[in-house]
Amino acid sequence: SYFVKLNRATLIDMFEAESSGLADIAETGALRCPLPITNGVSGNTAYLVLEFLDMGGQANAHALGEGLAALHQSTHKRYGWHRDNTIGATPQRNGWSDNWVRFLKNERLGYQLELASEHGYGGILYDSGLRLLQDLGALFAQYTPQASLLHGDLWGGNYGYLANGEPVIFDPAVYYGDRESDMAM
Repeated sequence: SYFVKLNRATLIDMFEAESSGLADIAETGALRCPLPITNGVSGNTAYLVLEFLDMGGQANAHALGEGLAALHQSTHKRYGWHRDNTIGATPQRNGWSDNWVRFLKNERLGYQLELASEHGYGGILYDSGLRLLQDLGALFAQYTPQASLLHGDLWGGNYGYLANGEPVIFDPAVYYGDRESDMAM
C-alpha cells in the first residue's frame, strides 16, 4: 500500500524537496516517517509516492518528544539546508549561514515579509515586522544555538501515531536551525 500526493506538474520541486527531507529524517533513525518511494511528473500532474503508514493509534506525546530530541541531535556546522523547499505551498529559502540571527533574518522572517509585500500585504503588521528584523540581533544577544535537523513544519496536522503508539512525522519543511523552532511551531 502507498500514499500518493498529487499536485500541478510545475510544483514537482516541492515533492522532490519533501522526498529529500523525509530521507534525511529517516536516516537519523530518531522518528518514523513515511519512506519516499518515488516522485515525478505524468502529464500535467506531479506525484510523490510514499510508504503507507496506518495511523490512528493512541497519542504518545512522551515518545514524540523523545523522538524529536533525538532528531535534534543530528547537527550541522551551519544553518540552512542543501536545497530550498516549501512550508505548505509557500516557498522557503534555505541558503546556508554561519549565523543563526542572519539565517532567521534573511531566510525566514525577512523573506516572508518580502513575499507578503509582493502579494499586496503591508500596513502595521508589515511595518512591525521590519522593526523586528532591525532589532532581531538584540533579542538573540549571546545566543548561538546548535544547528539541529528540524522537521520545520511541526504542527498538529503533521504528526500522528501508529496503532502501537509509535509517533510518525510527515510533510516536513526540513532545514538545520534552532531546535526550539520545531517546538515553537
